[in-house]
Amino acid sequence: MKKAVVFLAGLIIMAGPLAIGADDQVKLFPVMSAGKFGYINARGRMTIKPEFDWAFNFTEGLALVNIGGSKNEMGYVIGGKWGYINPQGRIVINPQFDDAKDFSQGLALVNIGGKVNELGLLSDGKRGYIDRQGKMVVDPQYDDARSFSQGLALVRLNDRYGYIDQQGKVVIEIKYNDARNFSEGLAPVRENDKYGYIDQTGKMIIEAKFVYASNFSQSRAVVRLDDKIWFIDKTGNKISQLYFEDANAFSEGLASVKSGQKWGYIDTLGTLAIAPHFDAGSDFHQGLAAVRVGGKRGYINRTGEVVIVPQYDGAMDFSEGLALVNKGGKMNENGIVSGGRWGFIDQKGRMVIENKFDFAWDFKEGLALVNIGGEMNPKGSVTGGVWGYVNKVGRLVFKGKK
Repeated sequence: MKKAVVFLAGLIIMAGPLAIGADDQVKLFPVMSAGKFGYINARGRMTIKPEFDWAFNFTEGLALVNIGGSKNEMGYVIGGKWGYINPQGRIVINPQFDDAKDFSQGLALVNIGGKVNELGLLSDGKRGYIDRQGKMVVDPQYDDARSFSQGLALVRLNDRYGYIDQQGKVVIEIKYNDARNFSEGLAPVRENDKYGYIDQTGKMIIEAKFVYASNFSQSRAVVRLDDKIWFIDKTGNKISQLYFEDANAFSEGLASVKSGQKWGYIDTLGTLAIAPHFDAGSDFHQGLAAVRVGGKRGYINRTGEVVIVPQYDGAMDFSEGLALVNKGGKMNENGIVSGGRWGFIDQKGRMVIENKFDFAWDFKEGLALVNIGGEMNPKGSVTGGVWGYVNKVGRLVFKGKK
């Protein structure tokens, strides 16, 4: 049900910090230079030389890297083996997995024997979990699985879903037709073709009667019942008698909803806080939300007042006080803005970093990933050009090599 207001897809890596300890913060950012990945610090100095075929953010002190793989035209990494490095760039868990995920709550999901297809979907093989020393804590035995969330992990075996704890014990029977991760203490599960919600003991808290059910966010969830979309609370009751054609999760106390052909916003009490009169509306971030009016994007505040006049061909959420905007681009049939140039504005609408990048991503920990000279295919994968990072005054602190 997620609408496409503005999407900038492409390179799968994102700028991200690494927290070593409460008193010692190290921030490392994955970069590609001359076809290989390494890491820079916040000042742009290369601290881990480019020698990996793919690399991701550091999480919980380790970063996922690939050796021997390559990116296809869809932007997915095919082949090779996955392992993990520490902040010094030393391989601490040897590349041996056919697929792997970031560490979450002390464990990482890995796959042995599987293959990633051209659409980025993993098939075959078995999933298990390793600890930070690389020890297999939960043996590869599941047909599918998710990373740990709120102490439990969703697993699939023989087309049925259930949940395990961090010791690998099945704590909620593997019996559901479909299921999702736990969020705010509840998880949507499908039983007899209808969705309901269970708690972490496996007790059905909200009756399975919905055609669709989302995770809870700010104690509210989006559900579909009788061809209408409603919001419910954690008792399963509708928060109001308003229903919608489409809706998204709550963010900063408001949720975007579609009524007729227009988008507006409701509050957590179910009251219509901003009347539906936008062609599209994104989530609120840092007090502002991107909206589309007449083919152009701008921003509104929480009262619905237009504070940045719609004038952009693409507009992303605010992050660290700045938002990524595009001029000259067009949204393709996949909901991706391509062409034009990207730059950054502040919350008053002032252009802080001029539109000069072919592609760019949000600021994370003071830096933003940018590309000059690359090309995007219809699916959103960016190839070619030079990758780098800019700081908040627009200075290029790192520039890779072709």
